Amino acid sequence: MRPSTVSRILGGYFIAMAIAGTVAAPASADVGVPRKLAPADEQNHKLLMQQLSVEQIAALNAAYPGFRVLKLCSGRFSGANRDELVLGLWRPVDSEQWWKREVHRVGLIWTPKGWEVHVIDDEIEKDATRSRSFPMNWAFSLTSTGLAADMKCGIEGEFSEHSQLTHLLGDKPFFDLDKEGLKTNKVVCFATSDTYNNWDCLVFSPKHRRFRLWYQQAHAD
Repeated sequence: MRPSTVSRILGGYFIAMAIAGTVAAPASADVGVPRKLAPADEQNHKLLMQQLSVEQIAALNAAYPGFRVLKLCSGRFSGANRDELVLGLWRPVDSEQWWKREVHRVGLIWTPKGWEVHVIDDEIEKDATRSRSFPMNWAFSLTSTGLAADMKCGIEGEFSEHSQLTHLLGDKPFFDLDKEGLKTNKVVCFATSDTYNNWDCLVFSPKHRRFRLWYQQAHAD
């Protein structure tokens, strides 16, 4: 089982290997998963890792040994006094749910005790009854040329005339960010279809200690 909250620095060996992108995963987790990342993804991982601190790498490696960073979104998601991260991580893991096996949505949230890893895929399952489209999986594909997946980092300038996010077809937020005290917390959106203009937008709620489904767009173009 993956821990929902891990922090603190691990041994120097694992940190150094994670930075180099060569930490070996437990053999049992890779059984039946022969897929390898495209060279472009491996190169992107090395570049994105330069944006992570040693402490952040250690926290992620404890939850996802041998991870690769495929997407990275930086911002103040919890209202903390420093930038935090939402990432798309590659790491084949055992899971009954097919959408949790290879590419995972993960949040790195700052607390007085250090960095917490939030498994977004698990946390938003608590909003299943609110969702109009379940499972709330991120639409992605791993190809020979690299990861194909759309992710919006923040919503500044969105919901405008030419934006992919729109209220024109009746989609409305599930709750008011201002009334919830989350107006300054950065929102992150994930495409949920490779065919239609569908999105799930999430916000981290310190009160609930998790990412919550704030807006869902589920319709054809």
